[in-house]
Order: sequence, then C-alpha cells, then structure tokens
Amino acid sequence: MIGFTGCGIVPGVTRAQAVESDRDLPAEADVVVIGGGLLGCITALDLAERGVRVVLCEKGVVAGEASGRAVGLVEYELLSPIKMELIARSIELWHAMPERINGEIGYAGPGLISLYKEEEPAEFTAAWLKDMQGQPGVEAHMLTDREIGALDPALGSGWHSALYQVNGAAIEPCLAAPAIARAARAKGATLLQSCAVRSIERQGGAVSGVITEKGSIKTANVVIAGGVWSSMLAAHLGLELPQMMIFAEQCSVEPVTGGPAIAGMTPAGYYRREPDGGYLFGAAAGRIPITMSIVKNLRKLLAAPTDVDQDMRPVMNLRTFFWDLKANRKRPENRVSVFEENRILQPEPISGITERTVTGMGEYIPAFANCKVREVYTGSLMSTIDNLGVISSVGSIPGLYIGAGMLYGLTMSAAAGEALADMVTGRAPKFGISPYRYERFSDGSEFVFHP
Repeated sequence: MIGFTGCGIVPGVTRAQAVESDRDLPAEADVVVIGGGLLGCITALDLAERGVRVVLCEKGVVAGEASGRAVGLVEYELLSPIKMELIARSIELWHAMPERINGEIGYAGPGLISLYKEEEPAEFTAAWLKDMQGQPGVEAHMLTDREIGALDPALGSGWHSALYQVNGAAIEPCLAAPAIARAARAKGATLLQSCAVRSIERQGGAVSGVITEKGSIKTANVVIAGGVWSSMLAAHLGLELPQMMIFAEQCSVEPVTGGPAIAGMTPAGYYRREPDGGYLFGAAAGRIPITMSIVKNLRKLLAAPTDVDQDMRPVMNLRTFFWDLKANRKRPENRVSVFEENRILQPEPISGITERTVTGMGEYIPAFANCKVREVYTGSLMSTIDNLGVISSVGSIPGLYIGAGMLYGLTMSAAAGEALADMVTGRAPKFGISPYRYERFSDGSEFVFHP
C-alpha cells in the first residue's frame, strides 16, 4: 500500500570521520572517480596501488551519505546465488583490509549471527542454506539454542535456532571509507572534497574529461560511483540507470555493560557493537520514495517477488518526486549544479521505527533492556530495479564505467571496487561481471528480480 507521509529530504550532516583533502586540482589524470563513498574510495585505492594517476572527486565529504550511515555488516543471509561469487571475493578483501591499509575500520570478526524465535523463519533460512551449499563464499551453519549460548552468553537463551555466518564480519562505517581514502592518498591518489563534477566531457563519443565546480580535468576514463547521484550523472549523459532510493533509519545507543560481542540480527532488527561500547540498532525496514524511474518500471516491479526479507513500503512525496525529476535534468556547466545544492543527502526521520526497534532489542537480548538512545540518523540506500547492481563499462561511451545500485553496498563494495579498477586497467575481474553489465537494461535481456 502506498503511503503519503514521510520520504522528505532535509539538510544533511556527516557522521564520518574527517579526511584531509588535496588542495590543487590536477590538469589531467588517468582516471577520475566520482563519489567518495566506500565504492569510490576502494576503486581509487585499487587504482593508486597499481600506479594509476587517479583523482577522486566528492561533492561533499568522504562517507557523508550512505557509506557513513550503513548498518556495517558484511553478510549474505538469504541472498541470491548469483551474487555469491562477488560476495565471496568481497568478504576475502574485507578480512584483509585493516592490514592492507594499516588503518582502523572498526573491524570485528569473523563471525555473524542471525537469531530466530519462531520456527517458520528459521526453517525458511535453513532451507535457503541447504540450497546454497557449494556456492562460493558460503561458510555458514545453523545453531541450536545451547550452541548460541556457548558462542556468546550475552545472547541469552530460549532461541529456536540461529544462522551463524562463520566468515561474516562487522565494520564501523564512520571509520571505514575515511581510512581507505587516507590509504589511497598515501599511495598517490588525489582526493578532492567539496568538488562536485558538473559534467562529463566527450570527444568523438569517448570520455575526454570532467568539468568540476573548481575547474576541468582531462581524462580518458571516468568511474561513476556516486550512490544516489549515479543515475543523475548517467541521465546527464543520455543514459538511463534504473535505480530506486530506499530511505532507512538507524540509531546508536549509549555503551552497554555485558552486551553481545558478536554482531548480528534479532527479530527486532540488526545490532552491532560500536568502538566505544555503544551499539548500533537498525530495523530491516525502509521507505521507498516513488520517482520517475519507479513509475517507468512499475510493471516490472509489480511482478517482482514479495517475500524479500525487508519491510519496504512505497511513499509518494511530491517534493521528493519533483526534486528527483529536476535533478535528472542537466544544467549548463557554468551554473551551480544539483550536486552542489545537496552536499549531503539526508532523508527525514521515519516515524516509529527507532522506538519499535529499541523496544524489541530489549525484549530479545537482556543487556539491551533500558538502553538509552544517543543518536538517530537516516540514510538512503540504492538498488537497481532488479536488486542486483551495476559494475560495468558502458559500451556506447568508451572510457565510462559505472558502479551503482547494490543494496548490500557495504558488503559488495570491496570486490566491486576491485573489479572496476580491473576493467579500467584491462585486467580480468576476479568474479564473473556479466550479470552486472549496464546493457542488460536495454539489450532485451529478460527482467529477473534477485533477492
């Protein structure tokens, strides 16, 4: 059922740790990466490690939007088998990331648990796990109530069962992208914050440079990794990237004595220990603002499965609808762009979600009873309409690459960034990228929704 309240956009404030920028705009580069979230920072890191002259342009600050507001779990529960080759590589890279960058990302793992009180969801997950045996990266098994207590006594008792992802992990989003950005700079990348790319230039049909609010950069390669803004950058080039925004809300609670050490999920939502002993709580819920992309693809979306393990509700907010419509229209390069007008995109709070989540967490895990909320924040996830994402070159524009629309963006970003760097430098990615090709939306491929 469509709602008509919520899904507005308010002035945004970053949650992420600050990162120092470079001062000078290079006249040219081998590659310009647009977007300072996890995907953009990891792509820049991979390229810098290969000796490529890479410039990372971020309209606001590193991890100011979704990458600094994520739940922070590296996981794959109930996901489609088609995603597992990518996720397996990403998990491998996340486990190695702290040593690779010699920086603090708040890594906690390996190990991740999903707890079940009722038989039906537990049996559904057990059946999924059985079907996933032999898939790359699947290192998981079901636990009994006794095994749950032995793994972490703080989880309490009385559980029906649990899924234990042996190779799952947690990271702190406020730290991860900033630490990776610093490592990329240390290895030669140029980082420009508060530097929106207004347009991507072409010559003879191929990429020839970018025009930023601070000047032009000549380059033959551009990677669009702009999250919410990727479809708008694509639209300015005459490309349609069918994405939808998903507005979500999390909260941080004050330090808890005797809380669980292992991150995971209860029927009330996700939880993860924060570096100071507090916890993040997040519901498996969101609100989907209706945009023109959704209207255009409504028939396909209505045919998609409805048993996705998320509470996603569409909302018609006219201000957000027309803001998105306006943002997809290109402005002259000498005018302030929509990217500069929205340095940090932040949705308005979602009524009731935090209260229900905090109450539920206290009911399921004893240490979470009577915990105090110290911060509530929102963010916008992105998903392509088939819930798969894009990691691809664009055949019609040589030198253009897109990384966008991965709902489990934090989990997938390590391998997706590596693959984008592989494509730019002519190497073979470590997993099959055909499912993530941009052209599947226009080459007559059958539409398939992937949980």
